[in-house]
Amino acid sequence: MMKTAYKGYIIGGIVSVVLLWLLSLSTFHFLRMPGALHNGHETLACNECHEQAEGSFRQQIQANIRYLIGQRSTLASFNFVVPDNNDCLACHQREDDRHPVYRFNEPRFSEARKAVQAQFCVSCHQQHQGVMFTADAQNCRYCHKDMRLNDDPLTTSHQSLIKQKRWDSCLACHDFHGNHQMQIPITDDAMLDKKALSDYLAGKINSDPYAEKKLVSAKETRYEN
Repeated sequence: MMKTAYKGYIIGGIVSVVLLWLLSLSTFHFLRMPGALHNGHETLACNECHEQAEGSFRQQIQANIRYLIGQRSTLASFNFVVPDNNDCLACHQREDDRHPVYRFNEPRFSEARKAVQAQFCVSCHQQHQGVMFTADAQNCRYCHKDMRLNDDPLTTSHQSLIKQKRWDSCLACHDFHGNHQMQIPITDDAMLDKKALSDYLAGKINSDPYAEKKLVSAKETRYEN
């Protein structure tokens, strides 16, 4: 009985290693993709976001075995490394970004870091969901709930909007990264159409409700000079 169980473990281990090896081959990368890419990313190759992991396939397996038996503190990536902010900024770096991710590491944004991890690009733009914006539009409250303007240009003041908890109105007036050539609405009826905005952020339409022209275009590939 023990010999049969032992053989089963051996066979299972071999099958698992073979499957992992097959999935590591470039021919089978599509099988590893957990979901659809959002608008603008749908034609990107895997290595535009995922850099090659260190070591050979055998070394990666050995490293993870060492992790499982307590001889290594972190898991090793198979084939590709999980992307981080630097991978996003390789194409989306902008000098005049209104909300650059590094700013959220300042002490005053500790609540936002704790609540929504605002210091990471993927906290708002999680990939393989088929959706451009994966966060909650209400998240603006973590940084702007105490905002005061001495000369508020809006017909309905920011303070009134905050008091009414109309946090969904933030993105109806403001492009979060400030990268569209647009005029900021100052009246309620000039706000962006909620359905058009919702459909755009959900990846249902390609038409940009903010403006067609952007101040800085993202790179088509991170390997541009």
